[in-house]
Amino acid sequence: MSTPSEEENNIRSVGDFAKYLGLSRWTVSRILNGHSGVHEDTRERVMSEMHRLGFQPNMMARSLKGAKTGLIGVCFQEIESPILARKISSLQESLRSRGLRAVMEITSGLPEAERDIINHFFSLRVDGVILIGSGLAKDDPILARLARESVPVVTVDSVQDIPLPRVDLDRSAAMGLTLRHLQQRGHDSYALLGLESDPIYGARRIEGLKEAALKSGMDWEASFLSLKIDNRRVWSYQYGYDLAQSLLQLEKPPRAIIALNDRVAIGAMKAVREWGYEIPRDFAVVGFDNLDIGQWCEPTLTTVGQNVAEIIEKSVGLIEKLIAGGKNALESPVVMVQPKLIVRSSS
Repeated sequence: MSTPSEEENNIRSVGDFAKYLGLSRWTVSRILNGHSGVHEDTRERVMSEMHRLGFQPNMMARSLKGAKTGLIGVCFQEIESPILARKISSLQESLRSRGLRAVMEITSGLPEAERDIINHFFSLRVDGVILIGSGLAKDDPILARLARESVPVVTVDSVQDIPLPRVDLDRSAAMGLTLRHLQQRGHDSYALLGLESDPIYGARRIEGLKEAALKSGMDWEASFLSLKIDNRRVWSYQYGYDLAQSLLQLEKPPRAIIALNDRVAIGAMKAVREWGYEIPRDFAVVGFDNLDIGQWCEPTLTTVGQNVAEIIEKSVGLIEKLIAGGKNALESPVVMVQPKLIVRSSS
């Protein structure tokens, strides 16, 4: 590996970098800002040399001059949930493929923390903000500042219908798919394991089930049994196992299990097998999230896939349109992503 020359070591600014390359500062700035009108050979040379030298423009200095920073502030609740971790990973890859960088912060589910984080993003002069699972209320004062500052913001699966462009998973459709699938296999009574434990997304799924049940002419009270354990905040394999233990002690338990997530479903299946029942002969089980483990457990798990890649691509696409042309560039401020039912052995 060659030793950097004195000239290379002294590159501190875009001007220094342009001088080193023998190009105008205007040309290099256009390339770094992603503008067109520059020959592709020149663009490739600039990017190649930037990576070789490890040169990074001073984003703050560029932003003070009105240039784009290439930074997107990403705010999310937590990283313990496997599906949320997948969304974050996918988001980072999607942004990076577009030459953007994510500045990530965790709120721990606290609206006041989310508010402080958004203000911090303002100080960093990010080009846009993506809020994943936002807990902001419809009348939160930070929304007024977002509107005033004209910072592009997109929410993904927000807790409330805050007045911002958003991308949501159609959970009602997910429950319609699940119910029809179980009905087609002859089931007419259903156990909901842990859905009520999640006051936001679980509640939306229950509403979706109620709508689907009504269309089918079903009696909700007679056909659906919802089980939860108060004060349980970790919706894990153990939670599913414990809920199934309660279900199996009933004289005539429902034979179709709809679980909060895949981990709850797999925990429930373990309890069902320990009681001497077979899946799917005696009980059918459907999870949610399509985690990889669902393909490897025995029996393999029927589940609802959230189409994470599409959710993320839609979100990044929205933020790009907002950065380029403002809200007028959007065809619709709300994008609903359709789920997919993945049928496997458990049902």
